[in-house]
Amino acid sequence: MKTGILLRTVALLLLFSLHSVLNAQKLTDYAKQRKQELIEMQKIEKQHYDNACKKGTLEAFQEYVKMYPKGIYIKDICERITDFDMWNSAKARNTKESYTYYLNNSKYQSFKSNANSAIAELNSIEKWNSLKTNGNIEGIQNFLQEYPTSSCMPQAKKRIHELKAINLYNGNEYLLAYNEFIAAGGKNELVSSSIFMFDKCVEAYDYSKLSSYSKEVDLQVFLSKYPNSKKFDEVSNWLAISKAKSLNMYSGAYSYNDALKFAKDESTKNFVKSYIEKSKREYSSYQSRQRKARIKANGGIILFGLELMDFGWNCLSEDKYLEVYYYNVGASVKLGNYKSPIQLEVGLKPGVICYKTADDDDYYDSEEKAKFHMPAYAKLKVNICNLDAKNKQSKLYICGLGEYNVIREEYLENEYSVGGGFGMAWRHWDWLTLYYKQDLNNKYKLDDKFLGTSCVYYF
Repeated sequence: MKTGILLRTVALLLLFSLHSVLNAQKLTDYAKQRKQELIEMQKIEKQHYDNACKKGTLEAFQEYVKMYPKGIYIKDICERITDFDMWNSAKARNTKESYTYYLNNSKYQSFKSNANSAIAELNSIEKWNSLKTNGNIEGIQNFLQEYPTSSCMPQAKKRIHELKAINLYNGNEYLLAYNEFIAAGGKNELVSSSIFMFDKCVEAYDYSKLSSYSKEVDLQVFLSKYPNSKKFDEVSNWLAISKAKSLNMYSGAYSYNDALKFAKDESTKNFVKSYIEKSKREYSSYQSRQRKARIKANGGIILFGLELMDFGWNCLSEDKYLEVYYYNVGASVKLGNYKSPIQLEVGLKPGVICYKTADDDDYYDSEEKAKFHMPAYAKLKVNICNLDAKNKQSKLYICGLGEYNVIREEYLENEYSVGGGFGMAWRHWDWLTLYYKQDLNNKYKLDDKFLGTSCVYYF
């Protein structure tokens, strides 16, 4: 029994020892595992730290602090953040002293190049302020070499162009000076003392683009822009010449006077007057051509006519026992056509004059007799108006009539007769619709008051 107890005791001791050995092994393995995890976490933190330093931005450093508020590198990161604050403070003051303080007190010198550039920029501004108002081109060129990255470089380059322009202006090289002033930025970029020179150079440049062949509007713009220019009279003469050359046959008094008023010397005035005379001659010639064309279209100025009918009757007779009528044909020449305001026509119209006499008892049974006669006549016609207002191809006229009876029957006609009437005319036809005629110096107390009508065809 004792032996059994002993064996159980030994077995328990063996089991306890084995359990202790197993627990010890587990603790060792756990320690190793934990150590490995810590190493891995440190590697990850180191990687975040390296990345933050590589980026070098405030945001990256702040992100590290947020992730590892008690990290291994927290002190270093906080110092780097402090470097940012120191730099921002230097920038806010923006003085050479603030940047120098940063360079002397920054542990990491993260913004060393920025601070040096800022100091160089402030030095360049200070140097430029001392140079920009003097006229030393060489000094400004040395400035550009000394401070090639200065923000004042564009101003310095413009100032060099401006100073070159001033030198050229003083040498009367106005066009070259103009180009330099433009390279300097133009009027708004110049110092006040250069503006007058620039305006003179602009005037010279505008003048250089002009000649007597320039457009009138360009010449007028120059005169309006520079009323006190030394070149005013010359440009004004060019404008007068240009306006004179623009005259044509349709130009009138306004255009003539407009051209003459810009002529500033006798030579130019005579030139303009020659073109005015040319314009007037052209218009006169044009009018003559138009007049001839109208005359030709209306039939010409001298027309030959064939009188197909000239019939007259003494229906106004107070003596019913003497009845006279005549019928003539003839040829005529007319000066003026149917549209001419006044026309003169002359011609001969041979024909027969018929008559019969009777007593109270045998008037209707009396014998009718005929005699040959030949009046020479002249008509003066005056047009009154158009018969057709739209086409104007017919006229209403009045006329005066005079006749000389070259061959006549003395018992029936006297030598001279006069009369008048009205009629209608077309290009080829003329119808003296109604006329009245009466003899002069009636020797035989004849009943010589006639009404008549006649028709003429003109070739």
